[in-house]
Amino acid sequence: MTKYFHWFIVLFVFLACIPTIGLSALFDWDEVNFAECAREMIVSKDYFNVTINFQAFWEKPPLFIWMQALSMLVFGINEFAARFPNVIAAVFTLLALYRFGKEFFGEKFGIAWSALYACSILPFMYFNSGIIDPWFNFFIFSGIIHFYKGIQVQTSRNFILSGLFIGLAILTKGPVAILLIGGAFAVYFLFNRFKDFPSFGKILLFLLTTLLIGSLWFILLFATGHQEIIQEFITYQVRLFQTQDAGHGGPLYYHWIILLFGVFPASFFLIGYLRNKEIQRTSLDIIMHGMLWFTLILFSIVKTKIVHYSSFCYFPITYLAARFVIHQWENGFETNKRIHYFILSFLVLLAFVFGILGYLVGHTQLILDNIHVKDPFAVQAMKETYSWSLAQLVPFVLLTTTIVLSFSYLRKDIYVKYYLSLGIGIIISLVSLNAFVVPKIEDISQGAAIDFYKHHQHEDAYFTTLGFKSYAHLFYGNSKPGNEATIHEQKIATGFLSKPAYFVVKIQQRDEFMSIYPELKQIGAKGGFVFLKRSPTKPECFGQ
Repeated sequence: MTKYFHWFIVLFVFLACIPTIGLSALFDWDEVNFAECAREMIVSKDYFNVTINFQAFWEKPPLFIWMQALSMLVFGINEFAARFPNVIAAVFTLLALYRFGKEFFGEKFGIAWSALYACSILPFMYFNSGIIDPWFNFFIFSGIIHFYKGIQVQTSRNFILSGLFIGLAILTKGPVAILLIGGAFAVYFLFNRFKDFPSFGKILLFLLTTLLIGSLWFILLFATGHQEIIQEFITYQVRLFQTQDAGHGGPLYYHWIILLFGVFPASFFLIGYLRNKEIQRTSLDIIMHGMLWFTLILFSIVKTKIVHYSSFCYFPITYLAARFVIHQWENGFETNKRIHYFILSFLVLLAFVFGILGYLVGHTQLILDNIHVKDPFAVQAMKETYSWSLAQLVPFVLLTTTIVLSFSYLRKDIYVKYYLSLGIGIIISLVSLNAFVVPKIEDISQGAAIDFYKHHQHEDAYFTTLGFKSYAHLFYGNSKPGNEATIHEQKIATGFLSKPAYFVVKIQQRDEFMSIYPELKQIGAKGGFVFLKRSPTKPECFGQ
């Protein structure tokens, strides 16, 4: 069974992700920025220095960007290649959950854990994305599990492996990896009154391995005279904790809501676990509680609120949910059905959302006719005409079918088929959402700008935006070395210009920027974006 289930996981991931990861443009910012860094590595043939707009980029270390660059060298510079590394992350993650779950509690638990992770909404969607977090979370999780195994058996190998994975996590996203593993085990050792605390030698082995792997890129930066990048990187990491960065704020309970509804259905089974006093708590349960609550509280305090920040919680949530499911399984499913009816009730709400969303992506004018929308950009985007077909309702139909089947099996106490229909139905519904609805959402929110960049990408020209931060013009405009001159907005808009310059501005700021820079000429407008151009100037006009 083990051998075949491994191959089943690989087959499942490829069937669920490969057909859809290239169907929509990369979302600005979180997908485009790393893909642009990878593209610039290929264009410049410099795979050591991370750049954005061919300027030093210090927000993230390069490991994930290297993965994307390698993928682009194989598949070409496109959306599929940018997202493909996370398909591989999905394979590694689900295999790890199955393997570790089987090792700790048996094969049923391994299957349940990997299945719950795969069919929960945000974990599944992240595997279809081009963001950095799936690999980062996998590395931290693997580091924590091997550290835990090292505590149990006191073997040097596990502490070395733990240090290796945490080092890779640092090379992926930064030193917050140390904070997350440290917080989880601080909770664990405090709860256990420091029982089984590893020896000084084992701790030192872990720290040295972590330092060796995690500092490789930073040491090379220092050795090659790029100390300023290290300083900027540290400053950026501190700023994320101290300030509301990039307009991403939110209330204290932001991540609690995201996890409750975003990690459905596992989050609802977690509630079942927390309410069930019959489930015997183990030392691994304590670790998972430490991972969950430390991460959740930490990023609730942090002022910058982004969905990705609490994504590490997906592991403990699905673990504790699997503990509840397996407890039911082993006790003949003799339990209160209330949690299952809550799950089906939420599915009804979700199906309703899928249906409304599937219809509105092709009938955006209905929103304007019935709701007062204040944002001029959103108004113009929704005034455009978008194609629509019955395919956009497929997610609604599939999820409704899932509800009917699952409810039928639940009423008849056929729990195995209930869980199967629930999990498979949710996954197929999410696949169809990625295939038929997400591309429409992308088109409405940014499609006009993406099309503009693609149309002009073969020109030798400058591309930039006015009044809003974006990376899409760099990736889809096929930005070349020299475009970094656009960081001097006023110079490109008013000074000597050797080649055309294209500017994209949102409609509410068009008049403002055209009055500031009168040489800009409007050449088009669509989807809430206004497209401006400044033609090359003659040197003599500037006394040259």
